[in-house]
Amino acid sequence: MNTHSIIDFISGFVDVAAEELEAMHSRIHFQSLKKGEYFQQQDEVPQNIAFIITGAVRIFYTDEKGNEHSLSFAFENQPLVAFDSFANQLPSHIACVALEPTNIIYTSHEEFFSFLEMYPKYEILVRNVISQHLIKVGEHARLLRINPVRDRYEQLCKKQPELIQRVPLKHIASYMGMSLETLSRVRAGKL
Repeated sequence: MNTHSIIDFISGFVDVAAEELEAMHSRIHFQSLKKGEYFQQQDEVPQNIAFIITGAVRIFYTDEKGNEHSLSFAFENQPLVAFDSFANQLPSHIACVALEPTNIIYTSHEEFFSFLEMYPKYEILVRNVISQHLIKVGEHARLLRINPVRDRYEQLCKKQPELIQRVPLKHIASYMGMSLETLSRVRAGKL
């Protein structure tokens, strides 16, 4: 499997030397997820951090009543991890499931942090990825405050058209904080 996309992603934050590249390659593993296969279960301690080469993943949680709530989606060239739980080795409150056949590269907790010890300059990458995640969370929170729901849907279509094309409507409705029926009415122009 091609690792150019992860190297390109990392190079956007820090210069990668040949020695570091070799150390990365020795820690990278490949996995293919089938549609519906979990990368991580809710309440599990995350053992791996991943990067999506191809495919789509839904990040969600299930509440105490058994209702699923979509928090975000990850596509090609994006990291995949609940970093707080991964870093502290605590149970995660989220689950990650493939929405379509997905190919990832991943590394374990031990491999990841041993690499950071050897090459601390990569901590800037971690900080930037966390910052990007916080920006994404903030944008999602702002999206949920937009009323009426028609404007919320139009904003999502404008800012994240890939979601509309690749994610099932029931998950989009959950992500937007509305029922599937409401989303269907919005899409039909009835709201």
